[in-house]
Amino acid sequence: MAIDVSTRVAPPGAATSRVLESAAFDERWAAWKAKGAVHDRAVRRKMAIAAPTVIVMVAVVMYALFGR
Repeated sequence: MAIDVSTRVAPPGAATSRVLESAAFDERWAAWKAKGAVHDRAVRRKMAIAAPTVIVMVAVVMYALFGR
């Protein structure tokens, strides 16, 4: 009974490509999270100005309509 043995050789870097893909994914994931954190800070900064302004405007309109 003969044993079939493949004589093909894996291309260079085939074993390490998964490691490199994982490292690249981790870097992209970290960049994505950092981008999200920057966006969150920007939205919070804008809301810290916009929310009180809108509340004051609504209060003035309500006073004008119902206060007299």
